[in-house]
Amino acid sequence: PGAHDHKSRLQEVAAQRLAATPSYDAESEGPDHARTFTVTVRIDDDHVGVGVGRSKKQAEQRAAQAALASFDADASLPDENKGTAGA
Repeated sequence: PGAHDHKSRLQEVAAQRLAATPSYDAESEGPDHARTFTVTVRIDDDHVGVGVGRSKKQAEQRAAQAALASFDADASLPDENKGTAGA
């Protein structure tokens, strides 16, 4: 696993923060030689990210990356382990 294994990182974050496991739904379109995959990642039936790629694996990684970005945005909210609630 390299530094760009977003699926593994998402699984860790989802387990730590939500005690849940991500699930991936893939769709493909186009001819075999130019197929495009679109993957949606969900956690507890909530849509948390979408990725598109030339392979299912690439699309899954991009969907996980998008989901992680949304978690990072949520982490800036004051109720997470940040001591700065602001006023």
